[in-house]
Amino acid sequence: MSKQAPTLEWVVMENDADWARACAPSSAEGPPGAGWASQERLFSPQVLWGASVMLLLLVSAGGWWWRTTQAGLQQREVETSARAAWEIAAVAQGDNRLAIRRKDGQGDIDWWYQLAQEYDGLLAATQTADPAEPLDAALRNIKFQGGQAVADVVLYGRDGALAYRQTRFYQRTSTGWQVVAPDVNLWGPVGSLETPSFVFHFRQNDAAVVIAVAPRIEELYTTLRRDVGLPVTPAPEKRIIEVSVTETPGHVMPWFWEPGRFLVPSPAVYRAPVELTDAELLAQSLALPLIAQVLAQASEQQAIGSAWQPLLNGLYLWQVWDLDLPLAVWREVVVTWIYRDLPASRPGQAIILPERYEALCAAHTLWMPSPAQMNIPLLCAEPHREELILSPWGSYNPLIRLDQLAVPLRPGEYIEEPDSVHRIGYPGQAVAMATLIEYAVVTYGRERLPTLVAGLRSHDRWATLIPAVYGVSAAEFEAGWQAYLVAHYGL
Repeated sequence: MSKQAPTLEWVVMENDADWARACAPSSAEGPPGAGWASQERLFSPQVLWGASVMLLLLVSAGGWWWRTTQAGLQQREVETSARAAWEIAAVAQGDNRLAIRRKDGQGDIDWWYQLAQEYDGLLAATQTADPAEPLDAALRNIKFQGGQAVADVVLYGRDGALAYRQTRFYQRTSTGWQVVAPDVNLWGPVGSLETPSFVFHFRQNDAAVVIAVAPRIEELYTTLRRDVGLPVTPAPEKRIIEVSVTETPGHVMPWFWEPGRFLVPSPAVYRAPVELTDAELLAQSLALPLIAQVLAQASEQQAIGSAWQPLLNGLYLWQVWDLDLPLAVWREVVVTWIYRDLPASRPGQAIILPERYEALCAAHTLWMPSPAQMNIPLLCAEPHREELILSPWGSYNPLIRLDQLAVPLRPGEYIEEPDSVHRIGYPGQAVAMATLIEYAVVTYGRERLPTLVAGLRSHDRWATLIPAVYGVSAAEFEAGWQAYLVAHYGL
């Protein structure tokens, strides 16, 4: 296997002066203490000695076995055991975020043995709750309150590097610790924050990320409304944003049940790649329903017919990709797939899927059931289901002409007419529309977007819409768009 066990290094301090130098603070300020227990341990030479004894116990008894010469011991068990011992050693030598109350009269060895037992029980509960998890787990930032606990679970990739993180909640039972649903009572007191357009409700543990993200969401909301020609002056009645640790990630898109309220998960409960920050997780979860709601309001205000909905779908997708947020990085992969790879598929052959298909699906399903929620024609399911959404079209000629894109049906036209078949929703239509919007913004400026949206009400074809909005003929606009696809996407 390719995983590498962490290396433990012992340093012997011969006197108190050596100890003081070793414990001198570095230039980088460490993390602040946290926890519900009232007495957090301060680590001293005596405690480090206790940690050393505890490590000796760990390699001879309990849940962690670290005997590389033991007959029949598998390599994976050795690596997992080494990592568990390393995690406890790291806590013992300076992670002051682990808070366990020390009982009166309890010696160092007893206290460390209790810490090891609790860690062992929580780790076992984590592994039992998800037996199919292929990655090794470790716990950090453990906090206890009575018979309950909260811990940050980190998962290691096959190369031994940190891969994912997620906060889990635990309950002590008669048979030991068990993973349970998040409990808001363990997430701190209720807090709120107001901006000109929103009122954020959250718990104390999410306060820092909400404070960081709130100004960005306010700015995004103003930009979105300006783009579609809606008033940017804040309305008297503010919208409610609730950040909840009990909300399940993966389905933040449906906002329409309560248009004035957005309910999104706390960033802590995402099983998220470690490179994504809490701010990115929260901002993306808010941006998706916010864009959809603003476009719906614009469509209602302008009385835009359903035939122009593909253009609104493209505008939505372009807005998502235009943000400096996690899903924006997939624009080039998706566009290249729709315009170059998918057209190479042949009838009777397997559908060509995008490059990094699994990673693309993992990224999108953090916030939605599948990319199809954004009109990207992928279900992120079994291959036969992907073919189900794509195969009816047979051939996938790239959409590079305006007459290939949906336009309103004129009086007397029917969808069955041969020259109207292009109006059936081609699977890459929203992606093509997004590139068209991208080209228009780059070439003619973002300030033309409100005119474009307003023009969807009064124009029923590209031939009149394009000159009214951009001052050029539809043919000239089309040629410029085609050149843009070649220059920017190599198509």
